[in-house]
Amino acid sequence: MIACGGVAAQGNAPPVPAAPAPAGSAITRTETVAALAKLRADPNLPAERKMKTLRWTNSRPQPAKVDSPPSWLVGLFDYLAQTGSLVLWLGGGLGVGFAAIWIFRLARARWGLEKVPSAGSVSRVEALDIRPESLPEDIGAAARALLRAGRTRDALSLLYRGALSRAVHRFGVFIGESYTEGEALGAVKVSLDAARTQYFSELVLLWQRAVYAGEEAPPDSVSRLCSGFSSALDRAAI
Repeated sequence: MIACGGVAAQGNAPPVPAAPAPAGSAITRTETVAALAKLRADPNLPAERKMKTLRWTNSRPQPAKVDSPPSWLVGLFDYLAQTGSLVLWLGGGLGVGFAAIWIFRLARARWGLEKVPSAGSVSRVEALDIRPESLPEDIGAAARALLRAGRTRDALSLLYRGALSRAVHRFGVFIGESYTEGEALGAVKVSLDAARTQYFSELVLLWQRAVYAGEEAPPDSVSRLCSGFSSALDRAAI
């Protein structure tokens, strides 16, 4: 009876846990695997699960890597840039030069800034020959002869040529070869006295009306210019 009771007591008693490994002894791989398996089988421990988290990323797209251009293309653009700068400088210089010439010519026509040319340096004004040797000695008398023959326009042409020649070769007025009637009159106004300027102005007015407007010059006006040529332009300046 005692023996049976002892056996029964042993059967009902809780299992005695295994004694821990003595301190300092190494845990084997088999023991580690068995412990992990036991932990995974424990219903009180949560199972493995995946978790998703949010994090900031760079929203700007990364620029694609661009290959460097070939050296010949870079050299071409450098050459074009240098050439363009040179063209701009040349264009600017030409513009400044033309502006200076225009201003100087305007000042010359208005205030007579041009130096007096030497005798015979100007032989033509537009299409008119103003050399003294190409004109008669007495221009007024020769023009009057043309007027009497009914050649009024030829008489005016001779008077105008003679007036230009006297202004340039006798009185030293600078009148360029490309001067118009208005420019020639402006040069005379700044160089000659009032009486000679008045004669030249009346002659230029009749000449322009006959040549550009096609008007017939009044014979009495042309005759008066023929008579006054010698006193106005044949006498040398005092």
